[in-house]
Amino acid sequence: MRAIDDHPVKRDVPRLFIPGPVEVEQSILDAMTRPMIGHRSPEFTALGEVLHRDAQRFFHTQDPVYVLCSSGTGGMEAAVRNGVREKVLCFVNGAFSERFYKICVSNGKDATRIDLAWGQAVKPDQVREELSRGDFDAVTFVHNETSTGVMSPLEEIAEVVAQQDDVFLLVDAVTSAAAIPIRLGDMAPVDYLVTGSQKALALPPGLALLAVSERAHDRAATIENRGTYFDVLAMNKSWKSNQTPNTPPIALMQALKDRFAMILADEANWYRAHQEKAELTRDWARKQFQLFPEAGFESVSMTCIENNRGISVADLNQTLRDHEMLLANGYGHLKEKTFRIGHMGAVTLDDTKELLGLIDDFIN
Repeated sequence: MRAIDDHPVKRDVPRLFIPGPVEVEQSILDAMTRPMIGHRSPEFTALGEVLHRDAQRFFHTQDPVYVLCSSGTGGMEAAVRNGVREKVLCFVNGAFSERFYKICVSNGKDATRIDLAWGQAVKPDQVREELSRGDFDAVTFVHNETSTGVMSPLEEIAEVVAQQDDVFLLVDAVTSAAAIPIRLGDMAPVDYLVTGSQKALALPPGLALLAVSERAHDRAATIENRGTYFDVLAMNKSWKSNQTPNTPPIALMQALKDRFAMILADEANWYRAHQEKAELTRDWARKQFQLFPEAGFESVSMTCIENNRGISVADLNQTLRDHEMLLANGYGHLKEKTFRIGHMGAVTLDDTKELLGLIDDFIN
């Protein structure tokens, strides 16, 4: 198969092996061309009912999962505005966990930043130790840090935070959800968990999913200045009637409906495909280069490779463009020091093998 299904996209741009946006197959793109419906109509209420049900099935939870008209960053801001009373502990081990910290600061929260070396995972013992140092009411961390290719242990960290009295856990799962299964109902409480449409869900950008614990609504009611667009209580009120508080991107939601149906029809194979691409790429990287992330904490959704050969990643990408492919250079200060290969979206194991073969040709 050329893509997730057998209906490849007609293209004049490279296939994307980057951490997002990702390849989207034609059948999902076609779902966005369905006739427009009114966002307060019975037809939209029916769509909302399906999305709310399947979002809960996707996250294996009975708690609400809201569909936000934003990127994942909007979901992060919603978590901070509604979930942090005053003092928040932020673990920073890359560019996107730093973004979470900056969102806390810009929203007037008293944020304590714990910096880890880029490439290192957030560990449960570190979380326990740092929580003992202050009177925090929330913790933020990024489950899968795409600037470094590190995936930290979500379930174990949730267990540690749950042992604290009234401390909320806010999780950026933007590039982990849909690459690995996240079963919220089977783990210690996660109060806010956000993902974005343009990552492992393999949709165009523009949607965020925000899973929110029941107790989080009680805290939100005590917090002033939650804002308007990201007020979780307004979301909850609309969710109960299968609506949204603001005008939604209906075309994207039609595509999300189809994507949920595809994933839920065969979850095992969906997640296995991501794992196989990740394992293939890691094995290749260990032979030709070396992996950047801490051993044992490598991402499933993308692989960050240390450029110990000193190749020009920019030149490599120019060569790959000649073959209608594109990977990602290193992020920020890691540019040209690393490069990243995504395993999300409508690219197959054979596509990945083709990409790795072209890199072999380049370095040889």
